[in-house]
Amino acid sequence: MRTYRTPIICLLIVCTFGASAQNSKKEKVQADTTKRITWAGIPMVNYNRSFGLLAGAMGSMYYKVNETDTISPSSSTMLIGMYSSSKTYFLAAVQNFYLNEDRWRIKLLGGYGDVFFQFFQEIPPGIGQDLDDGIWIDFNTKVLFMQTKIQRQIIKNIYGGIEATLSDATTTFDIKNPITGENIRSEAQMNMVGYNLLYDSRDNVNFPVEGFFVQFSNNFVREWLGSSNNFERYKISFTHFWDISNNSKSILASRFFGDIAAGDVPFQGENVLGGDDLRGYSQGKYRARQVYAIQAELRQNLYKKFGMIAFLGVGSAVDAIGDIPNSLLLPSAGVGLRYMMIAKEKINVGIDVGVGRDDWSLTFRIGETFGR
Repeated sequence: MRTYRTPIICLLIVCTFGASAQNSKKEKVQADTTKRITWAGIPMVNYNRSFGLLAGAMGSMYYKVNETDTISPSSSTMLIGMYSSSKTYFLAAVQNFYLNEDRWRIKLLGGYGDVFFQFFQEIPPGIGQDLDDGIWIDFNTKVLFMQTKIQRQIIKNIYGGIEATLSDATTTFDIKNPITGENIRSEAQMNMVGYNLLYDSRDNVNFPVEGFFVQFSNNFVREWLGSSNNFERYKISFTHFWDISNNSKSILASRFFGDIAAGDVPFQGENVLGGDDLRGYSQGKYRARQVYAIQAELRQNLYKKFGMIAFLGVGSAVDAIGDIPNSLLLPSAGVGLRYMMIAKEKINVGIDVGVGRDDWSLTFRIGETFGR
């Protein structure tokens, strides 16, 4: 069993968010001769403590489905492929449609990956004090998933809709079965259906300067859908953008986020603290049914297309909301750099460095945080 503490980021986080770790030496952005499609092709070669040495590519296109629709944001198509020195790989596709003067929003995503990660197993007090009160256990998850989300405008800025997810995950732990001598395996089908609500008054979906972005979803995982377990998942986020200087140069983004699983939750259905909603955590140590986080991020333009960000936050990973007062509070702080790669669509690329409790993260990214 390996005992090092440098795991990779969970595939589901990377694919669902529609962003990828990257350190591109060469960026290529072009538009076709009719200026109807803006596209970006980005080779990705980097090293970070989550993935190790990683190589891949990402391609994205931005376009209007209806050229006469001046209200809808640009729709987008994104393809991502990555492979790391830890033998992790994943392929993902993300499609966003904004239709009929932004009355309809449709998101389709899917992916497959073979992910090597780890979790921290606590040891009761008085046992294994030389093991730092716990041990790291490696595991490997093969996952295939597809998701559809459809939203319809109800009144100005308010949307409601339905969503469905198909997910098949097989996890092999680096623990031997004492009887068979084989590694312990866990299989989980997590097929779910649910509903969602959205309030979106942002002035731009890619780089908001002001407005609110509030999301809620409730999904039901049920055996009659072919799932292995019966449980529910609730997600809520509340984000506010404030143009401090009234000139789009200094922006304060503040956010609350909660991801809650309740019921007969399998290992694959648990939440891991980290990602955009609490940068500074990349080891997967803090894992539970529920995660909560509060963050604030200052975005500052420095010169023309260059900018920087600074963020501060705190979070918690618990099995029930009532456990929060007695839980370990997990702080997060860090800084980042930005460059506006596609000015027409206001899309930035950049790098964030975050520090947490006994952990840290280095994230290369396309697009801003808090936008999904």
